Amino acid sequence: MTVVPTATAFAPPLAPPLTPPVAPPPGITWRLSPHCSSRGRVPVRFIVLHADVAPVESATIRWLLDPRSRVSYHALVHRDGNVTRFVRDAQAAWACGESSWQGVHYLNRHSLSLAFANRHDFKERLSEAQRTTARCLIDAWRAAHPIEAVLTHAMISPGRKADPAQIPNFLLQDYA
Repeated sequence: MTVVPTATAFAPPLAPPLTPPVAPPPGITWRLSPHCSSRGRVPVRFIVLHADVAPVESATIRWLLDPRSRVSYHALVHRDGNVTRFVRDAQAAWACGESSWQGVHYLNRHSLSLAFANRHDFKERLSEAQRTTARCLIDAWRAAHPIEAVLTHAMISPGRKADPAQIPNFLLQDYA
């Protein structure tokens, strides 16, 4: 018998449950980052996809928890399909920096940020586990929030950021 947990697996303890039920990725670990802020009453409208550029996930996790970094994501999708969550959905992760999309500026307050563990070097491909997990997480976020679009960091910060476009098998339409 297969048991399919609900989307509450995406939420840290004491967070309100997400509905409707969706299948979560293989494993979720919470490492709450100090690099976040209040959204206020701003609704989540976008999902922004990133690539972390580190050769191993542990290096990204260390950096995101380091007080000097002042950067975070809502979720990092590991090469094996596991996920580390850093920021609750109700908070703004500090992932987008100077950014804009269709008249909305500084998208941190308006978005959820998902990063792929990937060197972003034109060589390393996303694993099938990463692709599946990312789609699952995006589906859960779509079920919980009024998402208008899935975007890339490059789209909201043109000329400043290129991720995740340099991943050979990344296609935005796979997640949008």
